[in-house]
Amino acid sequence: MEDLRKKIDLIDDKMLELFLERMALVKQIAKEKKEQGLEIYNQDRESEVLSRLTNKIDDEILSGLFPKFIVNVMDLAKLYQELINKG
Repeated sequence: MEDLRKKIDLIDDKMLELFLERMALVKQIAKEKKEQGLEIYNQDRESEVLSRLTNKIDDEILSGLFPKFIVNVMDLAKLYQELINKG
């Protein structure tokens, strides 16, 4: 079990790296949206991302769980954009 937990820790570290990388891009997008007068929320884009990623999952249970994960990530991205554009 300890080996499995170490592997999960490594994955968590990678997820943190990817999260920070994603949010750096979100920050750039927030600035562009503000300059162009665009809304932060883009339902079509979110639906496209959700569908594209979920369709890559073969496991029925995981394909039902994954949307909760990615929607949370997108919600955090929208919140980050809002906070950036207020400041």
